[in-house]
Formats: sequence, structure tokens, C-alpha cells
Amino acid sequence: MNTVYPSFYKDFSCIASDCSHSCCKGWEIDIDNATAEKYLKIGGSLGDELRANISSATGVYSFGLAKNGACPFLQEDGLCKLILSAGEEILCEICTNHPRFYTVFNDYELAGVGLSCEVSCGLLLQAGSLEFSIEGQSSNLSFSEILKLLGINMKKEQQTFHPGLSQNDALEVLEIMGNTEPIDDKWREDIAAYLQYARENPKFLENYEQIMPHQIFQRIYQYIMYRQLKKLSDYSLDDLLIYTDISTEYIFIAAAITGDLPEAIRRWSEQIEYCPENVAMLLKM
Repeated sequence: MNTVYPSFYKDFSCIASDCSHSCCKGWEIDIDNATAEKYLKIGGSLGDELRANISSATGVYSFGLAKNGACPFLQEDGLCKLILSAGEEILCEICTNHPRFYTVFNDYELAGVGLSCEVSCGLLLQAGSLEFSIEGQSSNLSFSEILKLLGINMKKEQQTFHPGLSQNDALEVLEIMGNTEPIDDKWREDIAAYLQYARENPKFLENYEQIMPHQIFQRIYQYIMYRQLKKLSDYSLDDLLIYTDISTEYIFIAAAITGDLPEAIRRWSEQIEYCPENVAMLLKM
């Protein structure tokens, strides 16, 4: 099976303790069965510590999080005690792969990096049009060419982000996002603040559209769609387009209000991309 991935995919490298938003904190960390069995057999003090922090109460092995919501092996310096003690090969699958993702669609494996990671956001926000590679081939392909390769019939205008949101459009998008299952209290607080700002500043989207990085938003739009192409097995093309439109429009609105596009993307990803229930909700709009 051939693997497709964005051209920046292999440039990803975890920045570990330099990360401002550690993926080792605030997330449930499931452990695959093979790794869990290995952990249960490790001897010495490391094995004892592993077993003391593994739970299987729900039928799935996972690390019990500390009171601050962090993995019990995340040190104060931001480094992983497991890696420092036994090397990266000791990690479970999710810790090894995150934020990389792999899905299969029409006989191709689609790979990429999730946008809850600030490094992933930085790679996506590079200049130039979004391009993809196929493992073992030297030439890059455009998003249109990838769609054709996958047998997806999509018009050019459907592959493009069109801003032009009105104040009422922005309010509607924010209301929709406010109805998603919140990842934390701050999500609710942010949505409330954005709604108030949008009501009080009717021209804020017009102002941002004049300075927005147009090509960057095409990359964002197409990459959000790429991440969910597999959903075409269960949803219609119109469903996927609505999901992509609402997601990109939210990022556009949040960036217009805060002036922080990378963080707008990252927070959207935490709330939507990594929550199957919220993805499904937007696909069913």
C-alpha cells in the first residue's frame, strides 16, 4: 500500500521540553496491549513505577494522570522519565506516533501530523501551496492531484477557501462551535468572549481579510479537508465541505480577533480534530 503525506511531514520533530503545550498533559494516554504487557514484565524500580501508574479499569490500559492532568512520567523540566531511563523504544504506540496520524482510503495510506501540536502548526503555516508526496516517488503532487489519485471528484472552487464572512456569519459559526463538547472551561470562555467581540465590532472580519495571508488559509483549508478524506466512506462530499468550511471559518474568526493564527489553529485542533464526537457533529450539520 502506498503512503501519501504532506511535503512537510518528514520535517516534523518533537521539541520536547521547549514545547509550550505538552502533549503529555491534558490528554488521556491509552497504552496498546503489546506495550502494556511489556510494561507489566519490566523489573526493577522502573517496572514498579510503571505498574503503579497503569490503570485498566475501563478495559483499556492507560496511564493514570497526575493531579495536574499530566502523565506521571512527565518531569518538571518537560522531559519524559521513560525516555531518559530506557530510550524511545520503551514508549507505547500513541506516545511514539503522536501527533502523526494514519488513515486508509481507496487503497492508499494517508499520513500527516495533527494540528494540536505547535510544531505541526508551524509546518503548515510555511509559505507556498500545499503539496504532497507519495512514498518512493520523487515528485510532489498538488491537492487537486491527490484528490484525483484517490478517485474523489471535487470542483476547483470546492477545494478553495472563500472568506467574505459577514458579521452574522461569524456569529453563526461561533454559536455552532460553542455547541460542541468543550475540551475545557477556557473553550467556553473564549467562545463567549469572541461572540461579544463579534457583536461589538461589525467590521473586524473585513479588516482582517485585508491583511490575511490568503495562500496560508488555502493550505489550512485543504489540510483540514485532507485529514478527514476517509470520512467520505461514511459521509457525503457536502458533509465534508461543510465540516471544512466551518472549521476554517472558525480559525479565520479566532485569528481575526486574537491576532494569533497558530494558536487559533492549535486550539481548534484540540477541540475538534481530536474529538471524534465534535468531528461527527460538524459533519452532520
